[in-house]
Amino acid sequence: MKTRKSDTSRDQTRQVCSSCKARKKKCNKALPKCSLCSKRNLACSYSTPEQNCNPVSPSDRLRYGLPVNDEQAEVQSIDFPTMLFLDPIILQHGQVEISQVATPVPTHILHLLGDVNEIRITASKFFEHIHSWMPFISKKRFHEFYLRPSFQSRPDAALLLLALKLITTLPPTSPRNPRTAMYHATKHFYLEVEGSNHFSIPVLQAGVLLALYELGHAIYPAAYLSIGACARYAHALGINISGAMNTRRVLTLVEVEERRRVWWAIIILDRFVSIGCPGRPFSTADPGLDDLLPADDAAWDQGIVRLDDSFTLSSPMTDHMSKFALLCQAARLLGQVLHHVSGDMAIHDNIWIQLDRTLHTLVALYTPWLYSDCVSRADKDRCQHARVVVQQITERIHTNLVEKQCFSCRNPEDMPPWGLFFAYHICRANMRLSRKTSKSSKTVKYLRETFLAMDARWNAAGVYLQLLEAQEVINCF
Repeated sequence: MKTRKSDTSRDQTRQVCSSCKARKKKCNKALPKCSLCSKRNLACSYSTPEQNCNPVSPSDRLRYGLPVNDEQAEVQSIDFPTMLFLDPIILQHGQVEISQVATPVPTHILHLLGDVNEIRITASKFFEHIHSWMPFISKKRFHEFYLRPSFQSRPDAALLLLALKLITTLPPTSPRNPRTAMYHATKHFYLEVEGSNHFSIPVLQAGVLLALYELGHAIYPAAYLSIGACARYAHALGINISGAMNTRRVLTLVEVEERRRVWWAIIILDRFVSIGCPGRPFSTADPGLDDLLPADDAAWDQGIVRLDDSFTLSSPMTDHMSKFALLCQAARLLGQVLHHVSGDMAIHDNIWIQLDRTLHTLVALYTPWLYSDCVSRADKDRCQHARVVVQQITERIHTNLVEKQCFSCRNPEDMPPWGLFFAYHICRANMRLSRKTSKSSKTVKYLRETFLAMDARWNAAGVYLQLLEAQEVINCF
């Protein structure tokens, strides 16, 4: 009998568990979990401050598989991402209580963010300059939640705020290097939060902003790799994956719209990052004709999303479509072009004709034919057609850029980086004719000035200027 009593006492600790103590319930002090916590599927922990007086011995902790210290308790706790990948079905039945470890935001990150007023200024700059052409963050939800001091203490919210500050900060001019201390701090903090249990939309949105910064400032191959990481993270969150386990229940149409816009933003970046080098596989699948486009931008900013106003990719273009929806359609068409020019173009005559009709003004389709050695008769015809189309594009650009000076009155901070590649190849094509016609010479001069002005916002413009100088040297020989 003594032996049985001794065994029973060894299966108990000398203190109540933290859960029973907080709920003021009677605890039987059983190991490894008390009966009440076992019955209610609650986390049972004896690692309260009182353990210094009545500690659970290290041998008992090892015997019952309990962590020896508090640091091990945090490492061994069940986190949501692990459950999501290893056994997501169990989450549907609510059989596991998932621990949420409150990770403090590092001091140097809080210092970079600044006080509440500085954070509000950063948000105002973002929604004034970037949001107008890349609206994938809900303006209404952002002002309702992320400007609260309680949210700013969350690592994922702090990461998003830091990414906003990074994307709205102009790159330095001396030295001219976009890999600033803030960029490195944001990159490292993103990797830290991404690897923790903060698995959320703000982390993904911060990743998209970071990738956009790298793309706009020609930070390669980081931009290409970051966009791929965003696509993977979105898949893990269940975005654009039918029948997948989501990380949380989406309750409002505004949240559904925000997730859709984040996915479209990734598709846009994924297509644009490959525009200069067709052939690299995309990180995202090609959108289907039944996929929904983003809703009206102005209504969404007000927190209004109506299902009746939704358009699909198969819908004809109308004046009611938002600018972002039109950009999404252009990204899909660009993806088709990149697929075409990276394959065996000789066997896709029907596709070439269809794209030619649809993308008459998209220079990416004609770039390979401008500089290729035309051998067959079909190749010669396409080379000639490409030159005609580029000439038509040149006339339109000359009218809009040079005569109407549509860029000279715009703030560089409001300019997206999408047009840089297009303007570079138009300038490159005109450089060959600049010695023959004054119009081409004037177009080259004006586009150079445009690149110089855009370099203050996006360093990729300065890189294109250097490429133009290299092209001039080549043309001299």
